Formats: sequence, C-alpha cells, structure tokens
Amino acid sequence: MDNENQEKENNSLDKIEVFNHQALVMECLRKVNEAGSHELRSGWYNESVSNNGTVKKVYIEDTRKKYIQCIKTALMVMKCDFDKEAYDKVNLLLKNLKIKHDDLLKQQWNWYINLAPTPKQQNSGKIIEKAFSIEQIWYLVYTESEVDCYSAIAEELNCLTKRLNFYIEPDFENE
Repeated sequence: MDNENQEKENNSLDKIEVFNHQALVMECLRKVNEAGSHELRSGWYNESVSNNGTVKKVYIEDTRKKYIQCIKTALMVMKCDFDKEAYDKVNLLLKNLKIKHDDLLKQQWNWYINLAPTPKQQNSGKIIEKAFSIEQIWYLVYTESEVDCYSAIAEELNCLTKRLNFYIEPDFENE
C-alpha cells in the first residue's frame, strides 16, 4: 500500500510543469505585439435586429484599452527583472503620464465651471472634478497619451529582454 501511494505521488509530480519566467515574459510580450498590431480604436455597442424583431446589443471591445492592459500585465510580470535603466525610464514615463492626466482633468473642470448657466445645467452630472467625461475631448486626448506612454513602456520592456539575453539565438550549425 505504501509503494502504491509513492508511485501515485511520483506520477503526479511528473505532470507538473516547471515554471519558466522567461517563457511567461515572452508570452506577455507576444500578447502586447498581437494587441498592438491591430487598429487601436474605441469600443462601441453594435446593434442588430433578429428575425423575430428583438434588438441584440453587443459591445465591441476598445482595442486601445486591451493594448494598454496587455502592457500593464507585461510590466507586472517583468518588474522583478528591472535594471536601473528600465526602472528610471518606466517611472519617468508614468510620472509624465500622471502630470498629463492631472493637467487634462484640470482643463476639463475649468471649462465646465466657466460654462454659461444653460450649458452647465445640460452637463450637470456628466462632468465631475476628478474624472474624465467620455463625451468630452479631454478623455480622447488622455487616452491617446496613455497609448503613447504605454507603447514607450513596451519598447523599453523589449529592450530590457535584449539586455537580459532572453532572446534565443538560433543554432544553425546543428540543423
């Protein structure tokens, strides 16, 4: 009975895949490249009418947000690999994005508080001080800035993989 349990345990250990950080990094960067190789556009609701007359509403994904999220995931995975150059560059990019974010929010709020009473009443509840209104230009400008920032971060992550020698050199002699 003891040998039987030992044998079962050994078989289950054989099935466990070894964690490979390098493979995880490459998978994350592959997803970044995949998401960034398509047109980056905002999401929308696509409506269609079925044969029986019911309206079907389907959300089409915001590919800009998907691209940014892929880079954020790669950043999270690769943070433990950062050298000083990557750390400094990524932090500078994120700091500049935060400054842009705060500046655009301030512009949006100043525009709103300086509106005449009637347009202000029409926009009441749509604009708050600490969040972008997706109906206003400041949201679009920020989203484009966010895409640019995270593209630069993705570029730095790719450079970091090169500095870490994560790329596998093809062996032409043994082929």
